[in-house]
Amino acid sequence: MLDEKRIREIVQEVATAKLTSANVSSVSSSAAIDSEGHDALRITIVIKPGSASKIKGDATLDTLVGIQDRLRAEGEERFPIVEYATKKELNASGGS
Repeated sequence: MLDEKRIREIVQEVATAKLTSANVSSVSSSAAIDSEGHDALRITIVIKPGSASKIKGDATLDTLVGIQDRLRAEGEERFPIVEYATKKELNASGGS
């Protein structure tokens, strides 16, 4: 199991490579439980305001697959649940 810092580094690298750094503000991760009760990772990619319309479907899929592949290659077995939000949406929902 990877530590939080390494997970964030991997997610940041993949997200900026697939979505461009112009669209990605920050990333975060936390432990979670999936729908079947297994350990998982909740990954939030914070996008800059107005970026949602610039990000195409293939880029989001490529980002998800890239994150899964990189985490697995480094020994992380928990499934990543990836979500996107703007900083304003996170603040409104009480997230960080």
